[in-house]
Amino acid sequence: MTIQTIANAVLILLVIGWIGVRQMSWRPVALAKMWRSPLIFAVIGVILLAQQVKPAAITPLDLAVVAGELVLSLGVGAWMGAIAHFRRLPQPIATGKDGRDIAVYESRTGALGLVLWVGVVAVRVGLDVLAAQAGSHLASATGIILLVLAANRLSRTAVFAARLDRHAALAA
Repeated sequence: MTIQTIANAVLILLVIGWIGVRQMSWRPVALAKMWRSPLIFAVIGVILLAQQVKPAAITPLDLAVVAGELVLSLGVGAWMGAIAHFRRLPQPIATGKDGRDIAVYESRTGALGLVLWVGVVAVRVGLDVLAAQAGSHLASATGIILLVLAANRLSRTAVFAARLDRHAALAA
């Protein structure tokens, strides 16, 4: 077992725990923060890929596996955004360090959101193992894990924001 494998396992466990808690608890909706996280994950993922992977070493199998993982992650993220539950806060609250963002709603995806997230991780780990046995090295890169996470959070936030706009319009 390599240091990268151990680091990936620890990263996966931390992300599962972090997102799991967020799926199960009601949280004020701060769309600016929701867009920020996937962008940060994506930038870090691209930087790590640039450091870890030589472009000449990328094979068609690598590209196919990564594309499949990204499509799955985008789809499940959209599904998670579609199942999110909203409720109006008793009083709007300021979010963020500067307090400029005002949350009027809170949301959670609940147990189904957690199941979907664990499913994405399980499929990702399974594909990683199969791809490694088939000769793919890109699928196991830490940067890909972060890009898959970013894709999931990005599509979730996009669907979530669209639903929230419709929800707010209906409530008005």
